[in-house]
Order: sequence, then C-alpha cells, then structure tokens
Amino acid sequence: MKNLSLILNIVLLVAVAYLFIDKFSGPKKAKTVMEGISSDSTAIEKPLRIVHVNIDTLHEKAPPTKLSKNNLKKTADTEASLRSKQSAFEKEYKEYMTKAQSGTITPNESQKYEESLGKKQQAIANQEEKASQELKEQTNNFDEKFVGDIKHFADSLQQANGYDYVLIHGGIVSPMLTANEKHDITQMLVDLLNAKK
Repeated sequence: MKNLSLILNIVLLVAVAYLFIDKFSGPKKAKTVMEGISSDSTAIEKPLRIVHVNIDTLHEKAPPTKLSKNNLKKTADTEASLRSKQSAFEKEYKEYMTKAQSGTITPNESQKYEESLGKKQQAIANQEEKASQELKEQTNNFDEKFVGDIKHFADSLQQANGYDYVLIHGGIVSPMLTANEKHDITQMLVDLLNAKK
C-alpha cells in the first residue's frame, strides 16, 4: 500500500513539473485568429458587400402614386364637408341656446331641439370616425404597397449586384448611426420606382 502511495506521488510530481516547465519556459509565438480556425470551419472568403438606402431621401424623391394624390384630395374634401357640418351644427346650437335662455320656446319644443341636435352631433361624430378609419386604412395600404415595392427592387438590386445586405439609413429610428455615402443605393431605387409609374 505504501508503494502505491509513493508511486502516485511521483507521478503527480512529474505531471506538475511538466506543466510548470511548459507554462513558464520562454515566450511562444501567439496564434493568429486565422490559425485558430480549422480548415473544416467556415472562414470568410471575401469581404461583405453592404449598401444602404436613405429612407428620408427615398420618401422625398420617390414618385407619389396617383392613388395617393386622389386619397389626399378625397380626404381634404371630407374634412371640408365635416367642417361645414360642424359649423352649421354650432350655429344651430347657438340659436337654440339663445331661444332657451330668452324663454321663447316651450319645454316640448326644447326637448325636440335637444333630440335633433343630439342626433346631428352623433351623425357628425360618426362621419369623423368613419373618415378617420378610411384615412388610416388608405395610409396603411399605401405604406404597405410602397414598402413592398421598395423591398422588391432592393431584392432585385441585391441579386443583380451581389450585395450581402441592404440596410436602411435615416428616419427617426435608424439601425445605422452613420453611413458612407459611396455605399448609398437610394438613387437607384428612386430610378426604379420612377420607371415603374
């Protein structure tokens, strides 16, 4: 039993001595990053080709569609109609208040006025709500189509030119803080969008 303990101690002493000599015996050449990558692993063969699109410039220069112009005119007409109805309602309400305060209408007439005014006010509120929903839906549809067109053309440019990534720059919340202008493909997208119209 004593011999086994002695043999184990000798083996451990030799192992510690080897590790000590290996660790502290002169400087060794540091491995480069590429030496650490085995030939089996995926190494970067070429630099990435990354370009960007300035979303602010794209919104500024991209052609608005006829649909969006028609939507803007329709929205302006709806707003003008609602303002006119609201103005007429306010005028009628003031007339009612004047008559009610002067005591020139009966309680029965007052009740009819209030019911009529309530219905008109509700109708105006309903029209405003409907117009707001239509505008929101039209805006969403336009944005969806616009973004779809941009994505389609960006995909085409990516495939044709071998870009690895097409990023968005600009706007309120941009994933890129800064960008080199020589990698800006915004004008190419604007030209493609103009050619489509």
